[in-house]
Amino acid sequence: SSLRTSLGSNRHSLGDSCIDLYAERVMIPRVSLLALLTGLSVLCVLLARHRRRRRRQRTRQLAKLLPEKVVVESSLVSTDGDELSSRKRWFSCLLATSVAWVTVFLCSFNSSTAIASSSMSAAQARPRIVFSFTTTPRGIDDMQPTVDALVQQEGDGFDAVYVVVPKTYRDQAVQIPEWLLDGKTKLNQTEFRGVTFATGTSPYHDKLKLIVLDTDFGPASKVLGTLLVEQDPDAIIVYGDDDRIYPTQLCERALHYTHKYPDDAIAVLGGWISAEDDLYCGRSLAVGVNSVSFVGGAGGVAV
Repeated sequence: SSLRTSLGSNRHSLGDSCIDLYAERVMIPRVSLLALLTGLSVLCVLLARHRRRRRRQRTRQLAKLLPEKVVVESSLVSTDGDELSSRKRWFSCLLATSVAWVTVFLCSFNSSTAIASSSMSAAQARPRIVFSFTTTPRGIDDMQPTVDALVQQEGDGFDAVYVVVPKTYRDQAVQIPEWLLDGKTKLNQTEFRGVTFATGTSPYHDKLKLIVLDTDFGPASKVLGTLLVEQDPDAIIVYGDDDRIYPTQLCERALHYTHKYPDDAIAVLGGWISAEDDLYCGRSLAVGVNSVSFVGGAGGVAV
């Protein structure tokens, strides 16, 4: 399957921000290379000007020593001056082009880090997009910073943020903290395709939805739990982990790249299984299309 790497990085633990791989792997090297080439060009021009000045000085000295050749030497000096002026014009054009290229590149990058929904055609409505993650008895007490980052996205943000909680985790009951579910909030018990679960809105935020599963599906709960209530085939589900602080542009990036590459998954983490069954997990995949055996959800995956 194809994997697009565009959302963020998984290299940071709780309390840090996700790094944009586009800046890390594309923008910074390109701008650095352009700056290097521009610097070398300026250095070459300065060296050329220095050499020409020395030639002019030598020419003037020769003109003083040989008065009968003053006219000829003056003609040579004039020719050198015209050539220098021409090179100055070429250098000015090169410098202006470089500045314009950097400006356009930075503007296009800024528009992609906080991709606005206007990148979609006006006739196309904004699709429903939600974020989903599951948690454990240990993670549920420390995930509030993750929730804050997800409900405070730039723009319209996610339409809903689903916290999928199993009733029991490895034979241990999961205690839901008061900030996530107080005694006044009632969950609606329901069943879908033989799976029983309870749903409700958390008092913490109106976008924060709680799904309590009677059956724990393990890590797959972060997607399967949300699919129990999000059954629109056009809806975008971004799933991740409960111990990451996601960037505020995550939702808009997911919208942009899923619209641009509708047949690909958008992620930053994946891995390969070799013929010898040795597992290799790429902590950060290269920007672009990657053929992988599986994807990881640490940096967020849009499907």
